[in-house]
Amino acid sequence: MADIDYQAVFRVFPGPTAVLSCDFTILDVNDDYLAAVGREPGDVLGQNIFAAFPKNARDPGDIGPQDLRTSLESVVTTGERDRMELTRYDLEVPGKPGVFEERYWAFVNTPILDPGGRPRLIVHRVEDATATVRQVLQARAVSG
Repeated sequence: MADIDYQAVFRVFPGPTAVLSCDFTILDVNDDYLAAVGREPGDVLGQNIFAAFPKNARDPGDIGPQDLRTSLESVVTTGERDRMELTRYDLEVPGKPGVFEERYWAFVNTPILDPGGRPRLIVHRVEDATATVRQVLQARAVSG
C-alpha cells in the first residue's frame, strides 16, 4: 500500500472544508474553503472562527454566528454530527472593515473522536447557497 499524503488530499478535496479545535480555532482549511470565503490562509488559520468571521454588528437580525456556535457546541457536547438548516451568515468584505456581504450557507459539523470517544477536532463543511437564495428571492419579487 502506498503512503498517502493526507495533507495534500485535504488541500484539494472537493467542497469547502475547515478543521476546527474544540474551542473553535481554525486549524486548517482546504482550497475550496478559502475560495468560498474569499480569504487567504493567513487571514483565518489560528483564529477563532467567530473572530475570523465576526457577526454583522450593523444588522441585529444576523443570527448566523449564534446558530453556528450552537451547532459547534452541540458537536462538542454530544460527539455527534450536526447538520444546520440553510443559514444566513454575512461575511465581512476583505479590506473593508465593518462592510458585510449578505451570504447564505449550509453547514455540516462533524466531530473527530479520540480513542475514548470524546470530540478532539471538528470537521466544518460549508456550502455557499447565496446564489440559489438570491435566485429564489428574485423570482419571488418578479412574480409577487
